[in-house]
Amino acid sequence: MKRLSAYLPSLITSILLILLMICSMGIVIADINITSKRTIALSEKKDISEKTAVQLERRFREISGSSGIPAEVYTKNLDKEYIQSVINVYINAGYSSLKSGEKMDADIPENEELDRAIDEFFNTLADETGYEKNEIFYKKLGDTKEKTYQIIGETCDIYKFSALEKHGVLGSVSKIYRIKPLLVFAFVGGTLMLILLLIFINRRDKKTFLYWTGICAAIAGAIGMMPSIYLISTRYFNAFSIKQPQIFAAYTGAMFKLTEAFMAASIAVCAAGITLLVLYAVIGVRKAEIDLGSNNEDQRVMNKK
Repeated sequence: MKRLSAYLPSLITSILLILLMICSMGIVIADINITSKRTIALSEKKDISEKTAVQLERRFREISGSSGIPAEVYTKNLDKEYIQSVINVYINAGYSSLKSGEKMDADIPENEELDRAIDEFFNTLADETGYEKNEIFYKKLGDTKEKTYQIIGETCDIYKFSALEKHGVLGSVSKIYRIKPLLVFAFVGGTLMLILLLIFINRRDKKTFLYWTGICAAIAGAIGMMPSIYLISTRYFNAFSIKQPQIFAAYTGAMFKLTEAFMAASIAVCAAGITLLVLYAVIGVRKAEIDLGSNNEDQRVMNKK
């Protein structure tokens, strides 16, 4: 390790290896967790459908004054299961758009009970007031249903995929998301290549490879742990200013989930690094004992002569 010809290349390679280890942890964590399946599971775990139901009730009460339709006509027919199904539709549609780069297509499932309740309200009101059920009547009924599903969709789109697509953000992110497997291969492959390079550089003293790799892993893990611990311990993401509770819960929940996963990966990498350093020390001590024993034996032989 003290030879300059091996020390400088090992030092430079180690610096690059630390950076690649951190990047590899980040991209692998993103690849594992940023999927429609994981996102849906997180929304169910955080019971976001309950928060969405509260927000829907609030929105329908706000428009009841202008529409003349009581909020109960809508809310009594919007259970958590239906709301979760709409949330899932938008999550799946958003990820499909990210994967394909095509326009987002979110087909909100029909709610027969809701449609029936709106029909009953219009028909009852028309019968009571003597309003003629003509083309204007049915157009207003259709427009009301369309507006209702629009509000449901906007509220259940907890990650605002539609808004992101409208502003061109989804399309830009899609270009990166589609090459995610390639990024994983590049960063992880680059990390392995640098480790092999360290083995080659220290081929004359193979145990030194354990030292350099252990140091890199310990430092990379420590660098990853420090900001993660700070973000989680201070509940940093709770300071986000998002008015709608279901969107706040969705985004902060996702941020904490990714941070926790990155911290766990950092701890594992740091522990692996420390293990390699301990192994290097044990091998070094063992080798020193063997060399000392060999020298003592040689000395006894010389004394006998």
